[in-house]
Amino acid sequence: MFDFSAGWISLKDRTLIQVTGSDALHFLQGQLTFDLLTLGPDNFGWAAHCSPKGKVLFTTLVVKTGETFLLDAPMGMSELILSRLRPFILRSKVRIEEAHPHFSALGLMGQDLEEVAKSAGLNPLPAVGRQDEQPGVRCLRLSPDRLLIIAPPQRLAELSVPLDLSSQFWELGNVREGIAEVTPLTTDRYIPQWLNWDRIGGISFRKGCYTGQEIVARTHYLGKVKRRALHIALDSAVPVGTSILHGGEVTGEVFSCIKNEQGKYEGLAIIAGEESSNLVTEEAAPQALRILPLPYALSD
Repeated sequence: MFDFSAGWISLKDRTLIQVTGSDALHFLQGQLTFDLLTLGPDNFGWAAHCSPKGKVLFTTLVVKTGETFLLDAPMGMSELILSRLRPFILRSKVRIEEAHPHFSALGLMGQDLEEVAKSAGLNPLPAVGRQDEQPGVRCLRLSPDRLLIIAPPQRLAELSVPLDLSSQFWELGNVREGIAEVTPLTTDRYIPQWLNWDRIGGISFRKGCYTGQEIVARTHYLGKVKRRALHIALDSAVPVGTSILHGGEVTGEVFSCIKNEQGKYEGLAIIAGEESSNLVTEEAAPQALRILPLPYALSD
C-alpha cells in the first residue's frame, strides 16, 4: 500500500480526548454511532457524532483502556468535541477532558512494519483491527501497514525511535484505507453513510438511540445511499470543498487532498451517483480526476 520503508510519525498534534466516570459507557453510547457495548480490551472502533439533522460533527477512533475511553481525532477538533459532548453530561457521572497530559500518540507505517516495530521492542503485533497492551504501550493495528501507539508521554519517549515521517503520511494512510475523518473544514456537511462510515463498521443499526439516529437509520432502511466517498488521484493540489463536475454539472466535492510519496496528490471526494469517469475539478484550469480502488466494497 505504501512505496516506502516503515517509519515513525509523531501524532502529538492530533486531538486526543479522554472520557472517564462510572457513567462513561452509557453516556457515549447515547452520543456515538458505534456500539460501545462491543468494545473490549482487544479491539477498537470507528465512530461518528452527529447533529440532530444527521450531519457528522466529528469522527473518532474509540479505544477502551481500563475504565477510560479515549477518542482519537484529527488536529484542531478538540474544542469542537468538548463543546459538543459536555452539554449532554447533565447529572451523569462523566468527566470529559484533553487526554494529552496522560496519553500521547505515535504512528508507524510503511513496508516491513513488523520488523521496525520489533526493533523498538514491540512484538508480536496484534492482528489487523485489533489492539493489545504491551509493557506500558497500547498498540492498535489499523491495517497491515499502519500501527497506532498510545501510551503515557514518558513511556513513548523511552522508545527512542526516530521520527522520520511527516504527519501528512498518516493522513495519506487514512485516504488509502478509505477512512474519511472529519476536520474543521468538513464538519456538519455530510451524513455518516456519505463518508462510508457504514462500510468501516462505524455505524450500528441495532443499538439504542443516539443523536441524529433517525436520519442515519432512515437513509439505511429506505433506500440506496446517494453519495459516497471515493478515492481520487490528482496531479496538483486543490482546496477542500472544490466542486467536481461531470458533463458540466456539479456531482460532488473534494473532501481531502494529500501529497503522496510520488509528489502527486490523492484524496477522498464525496460524489453523487455512480459516475467514475470524465470527472473534472471546477477550477480556472480544470484537471481530470482518476478514481482509485478502496480496500472495501461500497455495496453488499
